[in-house]
Amino acid sequence: MDLVKGCLPLCSWLQNPVVLQHISFVFHPKWKLDELESAMRDLIAKKKDIQGELDHPQNRGKLRSNQLQLWLNKAGEMEDKVNQLLVDYSEGNCDAGSWFQNCYSRHKIGSEAFNLKEKITQLTAQQLEIRFTDIPPPKPVPESSKTVGKNIISNVDLACSYLADETVDIIGIWGMGGVGKSTLLKKIRHSLSGDANMGFKHVLFIQASKDIQMEELRKQIAKSLQLEPSAGKEDIFNVLKISNFVLLLDNIWEEVDLIDLGILHPYSDNNSTNQYKHKVIFTTRSEDVCTKMGAGEKIIKVECLEPDEAWDLFKHNVNLDVIESDEKFKEIAWQVMEKCGGLPLALKVVGKAMSNKKSVQDWEFILSSIKNSGTSEVQGVEESLFPILKFSYDNLPGNIQQCFLCASILGWLLMKDDLLLFWMGLGLIGDFVDLQEAYCNGENILKTLEESCLLSFDDDGCVSLHDVIYEMAVWIASGCGMNMNKWIVKKYDWSTVEIPSINAENWRSADRVILSGKMELLPILSHQCFDLLCLMIQSNSCLKNIPEGFFRQMPNLTYLNLEGTCIKELPKDIKCLVNLQYLNISSTNISSLPKELVYLKKLQYLICRYLEGLGKVDEDLMSRLQKLKVIDIFPSGWVDLEQLKKLKKHVKAIGMRVVSKEVLQQLSCLPTTWLYLYNLDIISLPFDTLSCKMHGFLQFLIIESCPRLEQIVMYGRKTHLNILIILNVEKLSNIIWRDLLPSDFFHVLKQLLISGCNLDNLAWVLHLPCLYQFQIKDCAKVETLFYIEEREIQQQEVSENRPTFPTLQILQLYNLPKLVSISNFALDFPRFPSLEVYQCLNLKKLPFKSDINNNQRMINIDCEREWWESLEWEDNTIPSHLWPNFGRDENPNECTTSGSE
Repeated sequence: MDLVKGCLPLCSWLQNPVVLQHISFVFHPKWKLDELESAMRDLIAKKKDIQGELDHPQNRGKLRSNQLQLWLNKAGEMEDKVNQLLVDYSEGNCDAGSWFQNCYSRHKIGSEAFNLKEKITQLTAQQLEIRFTDIPPPKPVPESSKTVGKNIISNVDLACSYLADETVDIIGIWGMGGVGKSTLLKKIRHSLSGDANMGFKHVLFIQASKDIQMEELRKQIAKSLQLEPSAGKEDIFNVLKISNFVLLLDNIWEEVDLIDLGILHPYSDNNSTNQYKHKVIFTTRSEDVCTKMGAGEKIIKVECLEPDEAWDLFKHNVNLDVIESDEKFKEIAWQVMEKCGGLPLALKVVGKAMSNKKSVQDWEFILSSIKNSGTSEVQGVEESLFPILKFSYDNLPGNIQQCFLCASILGWLLMKDDLLLFWMGLGLIGDFVDLQEAYCNGENILKTLEESCLLSFDDDGCVSLHDVIYEMAVWIASGCGMNMNKWIVKKYDWSTVEIPSINAENWRSADRVILSGKMELLPILSHQCFDLLCLMIQSNSCLKNIPEGFFRQMPNLTYLNLEGTCIKELPKDIKCLVNLQYLNISSTNISSLPKELVYLKKLQYLICRYLEGLGKVDEDLMSRLQKLKVIDIFPSGWVDLEQLKKLKKHVKAIGMRVVSKEVLQQLSCLPTTWLYLYNLDIISLPFDTLSCKMHGFLQFLIIESCPRLEQIVMYGRKTHLNILIILNVEKLSNIIWRDLLPSDFFHVLKQLLISGCNLDNLAWVLHLPCLYQFQIKDCAKVETLFYIEEREIQQQEVSENRPTFPTLQILQLYNLPKLVSISNFALDFPRFPSLEVYQCLNLKKLPFKSDINNNQRMINIDCEREWWESLEWEDNTIPSHLWPNFGRDENPNECTTSGSE
């Protein structure tokens, strides 16, 4: 009886509804999940009804109420949380571990499901009034942008009329530098990308310059045709001779041999009976070049702007509110505009430079400076404007002025990222806590220069500089703070047969020497070059050794870049460079770092990227280089665990090979940039140990041959990753995302290569905003690359903010024997990428939408003839917009991303 009495309180406690609820969490979590899914289905149904009304034609063009938008956002959040909880339940093992752990896991899942269900039920029951407001009309377009460009429009129309004329084959556009020739050519190119493309299969826009070589022009054409970079004129000729094409050749300075480019000359006998249209349009500063190129009477001269158009363009670039606030401002602005001589480039550059000046005194000072700039001392129409353009340069902070001059004069050598690293090596960016801060500072400098119209970049990230701006930079450097006589800048012609001679005497007083191209021998220096601070000898496969004693003659050198040469070792006299702060020997034939580097006590940047066989770096070397900020020995080199601990004290960026779990753990405390994980004994890889740290700036990651790796876990923090390569990780079947969408996580990823893996689904790749190239190969089990549920397809169809593959230009599929479908729905390709398909014989359909017919651009497909002929088409008009190429080897063995070469 006493026992029964003792149990009564316990029975009463167990009958408490709250207690029973918690017990049910432990013993029946699946019931709670089923109830949660049922509530979620009700919410989704309501959301679909609302979405259907929002998408009704009569409601398009209207703004939804804030309350309605808030409800939709919450519904989306609830859906994500439910899906994540279901994933956690399916992936977690609630029956594993100790009894306590088991109970805790089941209770956690059950309680979260219960709480979510309560919130979802309340959200579903919420009464909503679907109200809209009309979108306010756009702000009036400034008058300047309405009227500027009348001459351009008429010239575009004239050029298009020439292109439509079957008797016209070559068209010349000429005018002074900065007058708008390139702008006109780009407008013509744009007009040919729409409905009025006149049936041209290829519209080739190629940029030349004063000293450009024929080989570089051929490379540009080959790239536009999706040919190999090494393609010669015969390869280009064979493609173009059976195509309608127009070549837009910008900024030539002398007659160009079209046949040497691989272009069938429009006037040749072979073309007289050709059924295809072959047209060439070029721009030049010289009317004589137009005549030599055979343009005949079909020449368009681009004139400077008339005063009214010049005024409109100037107002468009300056601060319009300031000008219109006072007649005095307007009077001064008009006089400044007149000094620009109607030259669009000057109007834009000077207008941008004045846009932040807000006092009459500032404007009067600017006008006085321009009037007293001494324009009469400079010869030539364009050159007479250098002092006026220089005002924009003078408006820059001191360190940005130096950055501009270096970028202008050396721009043809550097990509965007290389330019930032160059500035860092020269000390122009200043000190920084980590590489991310340095890049941010550099990006801000680039932004300032771009907003000032002094610098721009092409689609490939290379420096793109207007010739007039380049000439102005040389003029500034020569007479305004930098002695150009102390610069030796030479780009040797790759077609040169003879070894170019170098006058060693010129090195005596030089402070910067920049050499590129075909050069087999360096000069024998018999004298000290005390002024030499910067030496760049890049992209030279002919240079195989450095003369003994060469470095002994430059005791004050601080910057040395030998990237892309074929030197096999650094001479012992490298130890004489006791003031060296930057050393780059990337992509050379050097296989080990000489022990003499220990004498370089001031060395801050050691860049040894892509050195085959580098292996472990000498321990003594790392311990004695106490000034190192950046060490990049990716992908072959590494330092051991003890050295990593020492580097932790001062290094601000490190790239290397990871050889063990212990090294990987230590790297989690270091600012990593480029990492190569090879043959690590790990089952799961939490991504935050690589890049999501306080000072992490991981840009390039390779994961290869990790035999036990099953999953990669992405935690809720953005990365800076540009390139991701996953190779031969056969057990990898799952990528888990925590608290962040893949498109947000990989928000700057440009290249993705997956090979030898068995990932279940790659749908997370679809919306990556910056993805340029995607390659997947040797994945034996993959059947569908991109699979999403039906409800997601419907949501995607009504979403205008999440296009598939927004920037993709290259899609490569190699050796996927079980692949039957690229996706289970039709894909958008805004950029219409080139497609490469090899050894995917079970793939019978391509996921192009029927409205591909509305795009006038052909899509290149490299493939096997057998596969192409076996394809099935739901819309028989689609093949006419695809261009199959059967010329490439049908079993590519070396398919890599350009970033990993």
